[in-house]
Amino acid sequence: MKGTNVKDRDAQKMNTQTVFAAIDDALDTEAMVAACQEVVRTPSLSFEEGPVARIFARHLQDLGFDTVEIDANGNVIGVLRGTGNGPSLMVNGHIDHVPTGDMQDPFSGDLVDAARWGETGTAIYGRGTCDMKCNVMASAYAIAAIRKAGVQLQGDVVFVADIGEEVDSPLGVPSVIARGVRADFGLNTESSRGHVHIGHRGKIDVEITVHGRTSHASEPDNGINAVFEAAPFLTALQDYATRMRGDDVLGPATVTLISMKSAPDNGTAVVPDRCVIRVDRRYVRGETAESCEAELRDILDGIAAGNPDFRYDLNVVTHYPLMWVAPDSPVVLAALRGREAVTGRDDGVASWRFGVNGTFMCAAGIPTVGLGPGNEKWAHTPDEHILVADLIEACRIWTRTITEVCGIAAAR
Repeated sequence: MKGTNVKDRDAQKMNTQTVFAAIDDALDTEAMVAACQEVVRTPSLSFEEGPVARIFARHLQDLGFDTVEIDANGNVIGVLRGTGNGPSLMVNGHIDHVPTGDMQDPFSGDLVDAARWGETGTAIYGRGTCDMKCNVMASAYAIAAIRKAGVQLQGDVVFVADIGEEVDSPLGVPSVIARGVRADFGLNTESSRGHVHIGHRGKIDVEITVHGRTSHASEPDNGINAVFEAAPFLTALQDYATRMRGDDVLGPATVTLISMKSAPDNGTAVVPDRCVIRVDRRYVRGETAESCEAELRDILDGIAAGNPDFRYDLNVVTHYPLMWVAPDSPVVLAALRGREAVTGRDDGVASWRFGVNGTFMCAAGIPTVGLGPGNEKWAHTPDEHILVADLIEACRIWTRTITEVCGIAAAR
């Protein structure tokens, strides 16, 4: 009996290897790379994603997704249906990009030698390569390769390419979820160097207005200069930054000033009566958006207690929730096993330093793991690019993750 069990396990392992070999062979890497180049060559600033969304929809239709739509907000949604008796998986990434700045030929989509960045192999160059239109397109090809190889999944795969992520818009994946598009688990394909990410810090973007009183600049004592009034807060903010807590997985909490301006500021001889300060506060487990806001108010109230002229308003402009999925969640374990099967490495879990849309999926009760090709350090830089080899490797990891999560109903 024991020998039979060993034979059964060996046969099952061999069958699994055969299935994945067939899926790998079904991945059309040449067409996938060409599709990535096509979307990189199509500008798609936030809220200008229409042309690139239509390209994604066309590719999904050509790849054989069962349903394809561009919703009212411009998000692209495709579904590859399973047999209906397994867990479903939402695969998500965004299709907008940040401004190009002084990037040279940002929409070339050229294949270039990555040696210029100290890397080996061929890379696709351009804005939106690793952040993240290439990731999104490659994931569509990976999903399609499963069916092309003759594998029928048990659960559905829901592909969501959303808009407005770079500007924290609620019109992207939050709106897709809000209108009822759901899944049992999620996979966010934002660049992670192919590592398995289980979350990131939360963020509040806070606007603080310190008030003063105008006067003619030739008579400054007749006014209250709002910039000078704000100066003690800047000093206190620097001290506050040295007292941030840390997190074993998410890293340290941080706080920093990201903008400061005074008003009136039209070149006239006027003492300003407003100083507007923007603060970025990243928080970790054990903290909340509310606790971070309270800490900033405590600093401001402490200044006000010693200065009767100090007046301020505080407004939380943006809250990007902390993302966290349990390390033993089935979708995390599937991603870890998929990565190890393809790379031979068991590196454990890590986290992003920045925020991704997976946080909204987790908040909606969809446990979501992160894994994507490309090095996130190139995002938003003039050197943005992604290695072709990384795209192919990620596709192989994704297909193994997807089949484990959704289950295989049949394979020819």
